[in-house]
Amino acid sequence: MRANFFAELFKPQQTPADSYEPDRTVAPACLPASYDELHATAVAGVEAALGSGEVAVEVDFPPVSSANARGDGSAKSEQIVHRANAAFVERLCESLGAARRVVVVGCTGGALSALGDSAVSLRAAAGQAAGCDVVVCVAPFAEEQWDAVVALGTGRPTAVVVVNGLLSNGRLPHAYYYKPLTAFSVQTGGVVRRYPGPYECYDVRSPRAPIDLEVSLATQGNRALPDTKDAQMRLQSTFGKDGAS
Repeated sequence: MRANFFAELFKPQQTPADSYEPDRTVAPACLPASYDELHATAVAGVEAALGSGEVAVEVDFPPVSSANARGDGSAKSEQIVHRANAAFVERLCESLGAARRVVVVGCTGGALSALGDSAVSLRAAAGQAAGCDVVVCVAPFAEEQWDAVVALGTGRPTAVVVVNGLLSNGRLPHAYYYKPLTAFSVQTGGVVRRYPGPYECYDVRSPRAPIDLEVSLATQGNRALPDTKDAQMRLQSTFGKDGAS
């Protein structure tokens, strides 16, 4: 009994890395040239993930192009981010809603306000999820919010899509992921994934073809995120050698 207790206590937590088996034959995700292209690719990733039977996935990308707008903490910047997330969710729901019943959940007051009257709070979501096919949850951040979001799809035939969650992002497989990489005060490229493909590194000077570099997943607790250090160093060394023109 005691041995079993400690075995369970120290058993590694499951993460998305445990089931990460990308299809390397699919077309490249490409570095997005605009937010219109980014949104379209992210929607395609969600559709592919749900179509293949995934029941809970994340979409993770900078909602706006300015890094400061997401991270400076000002009320104005937060409103910009909430509106940007709402614009993506509207496009996502246009696609998902063609064949599915969708409920949109705002996990914060700001997200809920930007999403409009059709969205519901996380507190009210459990009652709504029972009668829908997909729950789209926007910007959960606290651990208890993530737990509540994941629970929405537990024990019922309801898929969960998390849009730009914070702090505990990486708890679910990525239907779409985009992280811009910078050096010398310019964007050098980025790491992108569109389900079911792999995480790929792109040079901004050749945005349609990934460079030959394996991007692995790094785990921390129950989270798994792409390890972008090698991609950052490869792009930085290339730009340092060739110039950022």
